[in-house]
Amino acid sequence: MCRINPRVDLAFKKLFGSEENKDLLISLINAIVSEEDRVAEVELKNPYSTGRVI
Repeated sequence: MCRINPRVDLAFKKLFGSEENKDLLISLINAIVSEEDRVAEVELKNPYSTGRVI
């Protein structure tokens, strides 16, 4: 089994920036924020920049 390093930007975006993994993103956010700031739903935007590469 291949391990994915979530600290690599592309891997992080793949793990937490896709519709099928929205539950993982919500769990991550809720682990970081305070109890009164918990989220139940998120709207995902395109996590990939289409700008110029320098």
